[in-house]
Amino acid sequence: MLPALLAGAGILAVAALFIFGNDDDKEAKQAKDATAQQANAQTQKSGSPSGGVASRKVDDATETSKPKPRLNPRIADAIVTDGMAPVPNKRPDPTTFESVDAEIAYWEEALREANRMLEIRQRASEHVPNQEQRIRENGTPQDLEEFQVRKQVVADNLELAQARVAELELKLQKLRGG
Repeated sequence: MLPALLAGAGILAVAALFIFGNDDDKEAKQAKDATAQQANAQTQKSGSPSGGVASRKVDDATETSKPKPRLNPRIADAIVTDGMAPVPNKRPDPTTFESVDAEIAYWEEALREANRMLEIRQRASEHVPNQEQRIRENGTPQDLEEFQVRKQVVADNLELAQARVAELELKLQKLRGG
């Protein structure tokens, strides 16, 4: 009976070492690196009469210290469907101006920006047929469904950009008295 208990206890002890003893490699490696670094620094000081810079600790090639970005899961798969996304830090349009000329200058600048955005939206809508053809040839039905949603967003954004340009042109026409 006693030999069976001792054998069972020995087996449990070996299993516990295998399960809970995994961190020894890292600690041993860190201790070895610290010892090597200390030895290198000492030999650099005493080995060279002119001094110099001691060697520094170097990370392993397998370990990476690059942080992994975290993405908020609530906005990870969000698709803007309520129109164009707002420009970050965009100030609202002023309601009063110093003069009519200042107001015209402001709206002309807004029209230039709106035309630039319209051009971007038109180029994006021109690429839609080619992208759709590629997805039909190489994609899955799920890819095609996702593309149809994106296609609708591109079309909606183009319509909003056209409406913005038309609105600004009308506003400028009224200000110029035409």
